[in-house]
Amino acid sequence: MNGPLLNGAWARLAREQRAPLVALAAMTFVTALLAVTVPARVAAGYDRAAGAAVSGQDVRVEARTDAATLGRFLPLADDVTVRSATWYDDLPADLRRVVGAPETSVGTNEMATAGPFLEPRLVTLAWDPGALKRVRFVAGTPPEDPPGDGPADGPGGKRGQEIQVAVSKAYADRFGYRPGTPLDLSGGDAGAPPRQGAEGLRARVAGVYVPRDAADPYWTARADMLWVRTELRGEGVRVHIGTALASGGGYWRLAHGAPGRRLTVSWRFPVDAGAVGRGTASGMAADLEAYRAAVRNRGDLFPCAVVTALDARLRSYAGQLRSGEAVIALTLSGLAAIAAGVLLLGAGMLGRRLGPVLATMRARGASLRQLAAPACGLPALAVLPAAAAGSGAGLLLDTGPPQAASACAVGALVVLVLALPAVTIVRDHGAGERGGGLAAVTGRRGDLVVARPSRRRLVLEALLIVLAAMGVVLLRGRGAGAGADPLIAAVPVLLGAATGVLVLRVYPYLLRALGRTMRRGPGIVAFVGVARASRQGVLGALPLVVLLLAAAVAGFAATVGAALERGQDRAAWAVVGADARVSAELLDRGAVARVRALPGVRDAVPARIVRDLRPASGPVRVTLIAIDLEGYQRVAPGRLPAHPRGALLSPAAAGELGTRPLTLSSPNFPEIRVEPSGRIDDFPGVPHGTPFVVVPFRALTGTGAVPSTVYVRGDPGTAALRGALQASLPPGLLGGDPYREVQVRRDVLDGMRRAPMVGVVQDTFRDAALLGAAYGLLAVLLVLVVEARSRGRGLAHLHVLGLTRRQGRRLAVVEIAPVLLSAAGAGWVLGLLLPGVTGPVVDLRPYTGGHAVSNHAADPAALPALLAVLLLAAATAVAVDRAFDTRHDLAAVLRTGD
Repeated sequence: MNGPLLNGAWARLAREQRAPLVALAAMTFVTALLAVTVPARVAAGYDRAAGAAVSGQDVRVEARTDAATLGRFLPLADDVTVRSATWYDDLPADLRRVVGAPETSVGTNEMATAGPFLEPRLVTLAWDPGALKRVRFVAGTPPEDPPGDGPADGPGGKRGQEIQVAVSKAYADRFGYRPGTPLDLSGGDAGAPPRQGAEGLRARVAGVYVPRDAADPYWTARADMLWVRTELRGEGVRVHIGTALASGGGYWRLAHGAPGRRLTVSWRFPVDAGAVGRGTASGMAADLEAYRAAVRNRGDLFPCAVVTALDARLRSYAGQLRSGEAVIALTLSGLAAIAAGVLLLGAGMLGRRLGPVLATMRARGASLRQLAAPACGLPALAVLPAAAAGSGAGLLLDTGPPQAASACAVGALVVLVLALPAVTIVRDHGAGERGGGLAAVTGRRGDLVVARPSRRRLVLEALLIVLAAMGVVLLRGRGAGAGADPLIAAVPVLLGAATGVLVLRVYPYLLRALGRTMRRGPGIVAFVGVARASRQGVLGALPLVVLLLAAAVAGFAATVGAALERGQDRAAWAVVGADARVSAELLDRGAVARVRALPGVRDAVPARIVRDLRPASGPVRVTLIAIDLEGYQRVAPGRLPAHPRGALLSPAAAGELGTRPLTLSSPNFPEIRVEPSGRIDDFPGVPHGTPFVVVPFRALTGTGAVPSTVYVRGDPGTAALRGALQASLPPGLLGGDPYREVQVRRDVLDGMRRAPMVGVVQDTFRDAALLGAAYGLLAVLLVLVVEARSRGRGLAHLHVLGLTRRQGRRLAVVEIAPVLLSAAGAGWVLGLLLPGVTGPVVDLRPYTGGHAVSNHAADPAALPALLAVLLLAAATAVAVDRAFDTRHDLAAVLRTGD
């Protein structure tokens, strides 16, 4: 009989408390959902950034050797392919999982094509089986092995040194090559004296090809196989460089034709960016070092070395990852604390409504264990299924790889919510009918204004403040390399809690002062509203801490996000030096006029940048920057010292050259007199620490007074600038010149902001700010809804005394205003101070190209957003007051209260 009665009592109790139970279940579901999806999304962003960092990269085992050595160790083309399996087996296991099949190639040095050419033509002969499989022939046929080509025919074979090759359509169209065109390469390596046995090497074009897919990553490291590269070498000599593909028989002739011929043998392992994640990237650097040692220690082949650019990419990613983990941990920890506060608030509201029931049970002789059944069972009934459902829904959304921290966070929140009733029971009923239990029966109030904190509470609050201070000291001591350390995550929560304790200490005095002020006022609404706010207990002030943390998270996100954007803007200025920059080895004298005539250009300033100048004595090499100083001040205000009288020296140049007048020159540049007059720390486009000198453009004379760079003010189109650059190049300079460059500051800035890791950080800031605001509003709504019944009873008496409906709405806003304003103000100030408090941990230099980010001022648009949230909270109070308006049924409400 006890079972059905007990079940009936439980069901009746659950029905009576269905409103707080549903609210607690909903909040638990949302919190569990976010605890699974947000960390998974961040982890997926880390993985995408790792893949982007290594995209297009490779690991190459290379050797530069002569043909005699290559022919002795790897006489056949198949031997090169077989050797690739050995190098693949030597790869460390983790590195092997992220690289693709090996790609083998053998190529000569650049060789000059003999002929009556005005400008040298250099060609590299390459044996690359993978390239021949990725091209389509539009003329002729693929290169074939001549009959009888092989070891039995000796070094020369039946056709001497002639090799069939294929060239790209761009190369053939540039120089008029067709199938059957001979290439005389008997001159040997370009720029080097002919080697013994190099004479007689000839090639013949067998076919002309185009790539099947020009966007194939295979061509990233083989651009010369598709296009013609033009460079300025020596004293302004333009040379044209391309690559011709040879067949397998061509490999035999390269390896055995001329013993002294220099060859480059390469086994390339392309990196699969899709297989690289955060965990993989962290171990790739160590794997690369181990692989270098393994290749270097192989004694069964000629010396080889590992060549890759992955090291720099991985270091850059590691720096961005450490910085991102640090600032994201600071943000997500605050968000987790907000969620925990809201859940505790919901559980506390439920416990408050169960208080009279538990007090009655205790008065009738119930034990603490019997009290724990309804106190802990009802929250468990709401929390456990909701937590499971939220976690399952988060996994189904598949926002990224599941994180162990998500399960820990959900479990900790559930335990926290279920432990709160047990702690409350022991505190209120452990020593009999005292404290909260007696208050629940007798109706004794525990107003926040008149309540005196116990010694235990004072000790806990002091301990919390001390822990927050110690956390800040330890955090600043660890510096930028701390990464996602648990201490980093705890500091904002500790600071928020400590600030909340201080605000709660000041809050009663604020209410008392407001009460005395409003008592003298003409209206009744303000006085009654402050009086009702003063009668809230400690539980009613818990939303203050939640709102404070929400405002702190929003302020921190807005501050750091704005600082990052400002730092990237300054970094883009430092890279380009103006709104846009046009550069080449040399421009004609009309280049500035052409750029000024473009739509959107407001001003243009000429400059000449010459590298590797030397003084009359000493080994130092200096970069000379000749620029119109006054014009550049108009184009980029504040980038140069005001009113320079002469040359400006960088710190490195001043240390090497001194401060006396001197002369700089080079074999290709006339002498220029430099009279130092000041210092300049940096100049756009010049690496930090490089010795450089800035002089007025008018100091150049003769052939030296020709611009190589034009700095632009305005917003011209990139295509228009490229057209002006092409029109300003000296006659005969063709495409592919690496010294040509068009940089638009807006494009550089967009490139920085589109970086994957920057997107992860900015998206996390945005989501944390929005979720923090949503949780803050949810806390306000929860308090208003759960307390609506008791508030309705109080307002019913005031309505009888003449309180109008409009005054009731105003009263709802006044009641909640002290909590909102105190929490939002204190939290916002804490959020603005957090970047400075955390110090070197918030290191954003990896996202700005190494430029320091020191201006941690909040985005001006963030303050109106905060005010909008406060107004929304006030509107929520009015809406709840309207929904639970009891004016139409005063008699029923008053009878309930009497």
